[in-house]
Amino acid sequence: MPTCIRWAEHDPLFPYEWTDRLGETFTNLDLKMFPDVGHFPHREDPDRAAAEIAGFFERINWK
Repeated sequence: MPTCIRWAEHDPLFPYEWTDRLGETFTNLDLKMFPDVGHFPHREDPDRAAAEIAGFFERINWK
């Protein structure tokens, strides 16, 4: 199953370094850092968050 994760760069609860093992669980992983945001990227930069989500579904041709 295609999985998209955008991990916040400045999340004080979940450091980006924790992404190093996600590939062990998700075999079809689209992982990128979500720069310049903290724990709530969808609140801090909603337009960019929405664009990332929409872009993922476009890339996997979700209908």
